[in-house]
Formats: sequence, structure tokens, C-alpha cells
Amino acid sequence: MSLSRIQAGVAALGVVLTVGGIVGYLGLQRWVRGSWSATDLTVELPPDVAEEDRMHVLSLALPTDGQRVLDHLSWRGWEARLKPGKYTFPAGEAVSQSAARLVTGNRETARVVVPSGRDVGPVAGACAKNIWADSAEIASLLVLDTVMWRVVPNTYEVWWETDASGLVDRLLREHDTWWTSDRVAAARAQGLTPREATVLASIVQAETAVLDEAPVVAGLYLNRLNKGMALQADPTLIFALGDPSIRRVLDVHKEVDSPYNTYLHTGLPPGPIRYVDPRYLQSVLNPASHGHLYMCAEPGGTGRHRFATSYREHLRNARAYQSWLNQQRIFR
Repeated sequence: MSLSRIQAGVAALGVVLTVGGIVGYLGLQRWVRGSWSATDLTVELPPDVAEEDRMHVLSLALPTDGQRVLDHLSWRGWEARLKPGKYTFPAGEAVSQSAARLVTGNRETARVVVPSGRDVGPVAGACAKNIWADSAEIASLLVLDTVMWRVVPNTYEVWWETDASGLVDRLLREHDTWWTSDRVAAARAQGLTPREATVLASIVQAETAVLDEAPVVAGLYLNRLNKGMALQADPTLIFALGDPSIRRVLDVHKEVDSPYNTYLHTGLPPGPIRYVDPRYLQSVLNPASHGHLYMCAEPGGTGRHRFATSYREHLRNARAYQSWLNQQRIFR
């Protein structure tokens, strides 16, 4: 074979290899950088999935074209770097970007609404609504004595994969943030610690649903505390009895043997009787100044109260309310 033919063959082979390389490169670029989904897609990768099983779980969650993302993860050796979470892949996102999203944890957050309330079940259920945590596990932590008084109801943004302990840790940090030095000083000015202020606020909130009345109620209870009088707060009796259906507190209820019986025991009960709306906490930190020592629900089911400075005045108010209860045939 002549030298010229050999040279021509080499040149032709070079052209073929070059074209093949270009085609292969363009194909690879399309495979790696090209989009793989025409619509937005959300995938959940739970935190309880073992590291070695995450690729399999991901393969079940992704559509057929998602195999390209899995292949890219394998090609880069990123299988062990997958992070749990809730991921949203925008329409048209490149394969390489989606793969990077999964290993860098570029995931979704969730809004957790922590409501104020009397019972832990509904509170825990609301907390668990948009995150992976189990409501029963949340409830088991929220009822702890060291936790309940430190829960500040609000709306928080957390990672979707947050578990029960992670959520409670977040709530405890938020509590520390809420109790600024100014608020601690405001509680101290009322002769209270932050825990005691929370306990009192829980009673105030249980006593009145009328927010603008809360500072007056808070001031009344503080007056009683300062005089060494028993709080005589009906909501604490209902809490001690464990029967929220009670609408009319009777003398027999006042005999319940419980540290939450504020008719028998002076001072504050040992803990809050509900998860407290921070607005009621503010009413304790900034109470109304007055001389009232007694309160009684207002007739007519208004939700408001009549306040009194003397016991004689209070008896008149109490008789009016009891008469209304009798008319409504409310005997319990």
C-alpha cells in the first residue's frame, strides 16, 4: 500500500473519530445538561430510609425519564451523598442540576403552625400536618413538664423531613428567642419568672377569650397573688378534674385533691393548663393597673366578665350570673 493511501486512510479515520467524538460529546451534553421533565415534580425522600436504600426509593418516586438523573448520580459516584427531604424539580431543569439538588440538600421547607390550645392532641396534630414527624411522637414530647411551658404558639418554617425531636428542639430555641431580656425584666417587675408568667397567662387565656379583657384579668390575679389570696380560678379546677365539658363550677368541684386546685392552694399551680397564645403572655407582662380582686362571668353568654373590688359587689355579680345559668338550664 502506498504512503499516500495510508495517509488518506489515517485522515479519514481521524475525521470519523472526530465526528464520532463530537456526536458523542453532544449526546452526553444532552444527557447530562438537557431537561428531563416537562412539568414541575415533587419527590419525598424520607429520613428513615437507610443510606444504601435511598437510590432505590428515589427510583420508585421518579418517572421513567428520571432514570437519567439516577444514571448521573451513579456516574458521578454520588449514591451515598443523597440527602433526605422533600424536593421540587422545576419543569425543564437539567439532569445535572437535579442530581446536584439531591446531594446538596437544596430541598423544600414546610410551614408548621403551632396553635394555642388546651389539649396536646390537636396541637401535636397541627404541628405534624406538613412535616414528616409523627403526631403521637410530637405529643409525647410536648406534654413533658420541661417542654409544655416553653412552647410559644406561632408559625414556623422548618425542613419537611424534621422529626419530633427536631421540631421540639426548634420550639425550645424559639422560646429562648422570644424571652428577650426586656420580657424577662417585665416578668420580674410583676414578681414572676418566665415560667410563672406562662402559668399565669395560661389561666388568663382559659378564663377569657376576649383579648382586650386579658390585661384586666391578669391584673386581678396579680393583685390576689400580691395579697397572698388564693387565685380561685375555675379553669384550674376544670383542668384538675380533666373534664372540659364542665360549664358551671360547683362546690363539690372545689374539693378535688390536686395541686391545680387554686381554691385549696394559694399561689400558682405547678404548670400551665394550656399552650399559651403569646398575646396572653404579653397581657401578664403588661397588666392593667386596678384594684379588682373578684370577677364573675357576665350574664348573657357574652364571654366577658364583671369585675369587683369588694366581696359584696362580687356576690351581686355572682347571683346575677347564677340566675342566668338557671334560666338557661345549665346546672353543670
